[in-house]
Amino acid sequence: MKRNRITAWAFALLLVGTLFAAPVRAEEPSGTPDTSASGDQTDAAEERATAFQGVRGPEAESVPGGALLLGAYAVVWVLLFLYLMRMRRLQRHTAEELERLSTDVMAAEGR
Repeated sequence: MKRNRITAWAFALLLVGTLFAAPVRAEEPSGTPDTSASGDQTDAAEERATAFQGVRGPEAESVPGGALLLGAYAVVWVLLFLYLMRMRRLQRHTAEELERLSTDVMAAEGR
């Protein structure tokens, strides 16, 4: 039951992180270079091999990484917190079991 709850929380946090992330879209090229100016008919493969076509695109990055970084940090901190809470619960359970066994040993020695 608790494992299902933890899984549900982790999945919900993952969904929230993706909601705040900006979508990434590819940009279409603005135009193709005009290669028919020379007037001769060349093979397409030969033309690609000899002509240099520079890549045109945005001047700066258009994908914001801040939201993704904050989301990743939030997921890591939540997972760390859940791990520490689980370790605390297991340690408490072990301490109770040790106390019970100690009491049982003391009672057995007194017989």
